[in-house]
Amino acid sequence: MSVPSYSTATFTLNNSKRVGFNLFGIAALISIIFSFQTSVLAQVPIGTWQTYFNYSTAKDVLIIKDKIYCVTENGFFYYDKSNNESIKLSKIDGLSETGIVKIAYSANQNTLIAAYQSGNIDLIKLNEQFEPAKISNISLLKESSSIQDSKIVNHIAINDNTAYLAYDFGLVILDIDKEEIKETYQNLGVNGASIKIYKTEFSNDSIFLSTSVGIRKAKFAINVNLQFFGNWFTLNTERSTFVSFQNGLIIASETGNVSSYLNGKFSGILILPNKIEVIDKIVGNKYFVITNGTLNILDMDLLTFSKVADSKIKQPKVLRADTQGKYWLADYQNGLLSNLEGNYKSYSPPSLDTLYQTRKDSVVVDDEGNTWIRGSGFGGIMVKNPANQQKFITTGTGFGNLPSTNVKTMALDKDGQMWVGTDKGVVVFDSPASVFSGKNFDAYTPVFERRRLLGNETVTSIAIDGGNRKWMGTLNGIFLFNSDGTELVTNFTEINAPLPSNSINYITVEPQSGNVFIRTSKGLVSYRGTATESTNSQLDNTVKVFPNPVRPDFEGQIGIEGLVENAFVKITDIVGNLVYETKANGGTAVWNGKTLDGKRAETGVYLIFSANAKGEETLVSRLAVVK
Repeated sequence: MSVPSYSTATFTLNNSKRVGFNLFGIAALISIIFSFQTSVLAQVPIGTWQTYFNYSTAKDVLIIKDKIYCVTENGFFYYDKSNNESIKLSKIDGLSETGIVKIAYSANQNTLIAAYQSGNIDLIKLNEQFEPAKISNISLLKESSSIQDSKIVNHIAINDNTAYLAYDFGLVILDIDKEEIKETYQNLGVNGASIKIYKTEFSNDSIFLSTSVGIRKAKFAINVNLQFFGNWFTLNTERSTFVSFQNGLIIASETGNVSSYLNGKFSGILILPNKIEVIDKIVGNKYFVITNGTLNILDMDLLTFSKVADSKIKQPKVLRADTQGKYWLADYQNGLLSNLEGNYKSYSPPSLDTLYQTRKDSVVVDDEGNTWIRGSGFGGIMVKNPANQQKFITTGTGFGNLPSTNVKTMALDKDGQMWVGTDKGVVVFDSPASVFSGKNFDAYTPVFERRRLLGNETVTSIAIDGGNRKWMGTLNGIFLFNSDGTELVTNFTEINAPLPSNSINYITVEPQSGNVFIRTSKGLVSYRGTATESTNSQLDNTVKVFPNPVRPDFEGQIGIEGLVENAFVKITDIVGNLVYETKANGGTAVWNGKTLDGKRAETGVYLIFSANAKGEETLVSRLAVVK
């Protein structure tokens, strides 16, 4: 066995420090690559988005083999019975937006149809394991300016290769194969009156609509023009819902009457004391009926009607049965419930949307111990010093110079400056202690691109990251500025990021991890930023490099974390050639994995040198790259 050779190389950093280190042979380098894996895999990659939605507000459920798909108020997930895992789905996974209302499944195309509050429609093609494989979007309804009624879908029915979506404005016919809207049926009431459509069912050779004027029926055939109101007939004029039964319907009226409609004849089944909210098929001739928030089972074979009693069932919405006869319930309070193991229990992912609900920007203490309180019962800001003296800050020169008394947020940065967000942009108090000095304490307005910083925006939240950069939330997305607000680092909206909404309520930054938590009007998400808190001395800390090793399929940012503040970082190959250099934001530097000439780094081990502005605290780390 040959012994690997060793040599020594030197590298000059900032012309002040010279570092000596051993260059290992190939065998040793391979062992280094594998040793990296155990210590850094837990790191969240730079630029990663994560969701923290409420999965307890379940409102629709579908069963496809061993996958249980569930829609919640702002979330969407599926439970896999084969491995007992819940998989969350969101814009991060390719969905068009947040806020699915209804889902339906076409077995012919192995495709889920997901309809959103906005009118948007996603077609989710599933793979052989019935997991999402491809998502196609149909935005025609969302973008239509001619539709004045609500674009929230009421029901989705599947017939062969076509989806029938019921809306208040009419019935939308969607060709699943061609991924396009074929036509829209409107004004289907008597004499062409406009009616709202709540549900569609097919039975025998007929199509039935539950509408705002009762049940409408038409013959379902190629030679029948369903767009012509004259081809539709009224079955009853009472507001009703229904479900297919044999060659007809089971009809449930608002007043509690349940009847069958077979061969053109009505027959009474039972009368309930409460309004019937939902009736739908479970399996065979079993149906679930929701009355006054209570879940019941109607068995047409046994002619029984029984209540499903379980303490977990609070607000039932939809009930389905799997091939083993187990029930899966969408409950708006307790999420996805099932009696799979006997009693009903939840199979929803944990709901973490309550994280960071308490804002910390209403009361802020500056470096001198003064307490800044943004007004709720009063406009502007009230400042109290430790001696309990008070000062009110408002608009106008000499009074604080706020652009508006409608103060939304405050944040103290690392330089001791107080940043204030209002409904007319941002101002900064560069010396908060001067408020009680008797001298001029007016705020100044940062200027970006020759304009007042976000002067036309309502700034709802400001957060400071480890690099002293400013994360600003508005009603139109997020803006990240450099330390003094003169340079825009990035801007996130629903269009270029998986934000559930552009309306930002609150932002907070975890200083050690660099995670930026963003509460929007439609839920909580996080983003792994490029800045963390710095360390006092790199000699006392282990610098983390992640991912490490960098594998061929990785295309994100490589993080170098645990540095001294705003450290200078240089990356060399194994023989000391400079590959990349950058400056840290706080305690983190990032590398895109490319050399100075823009090419992807070759396979090998790279050496990372770090120093502060004085050239002190030199450190060497190693990074393995596999091209």
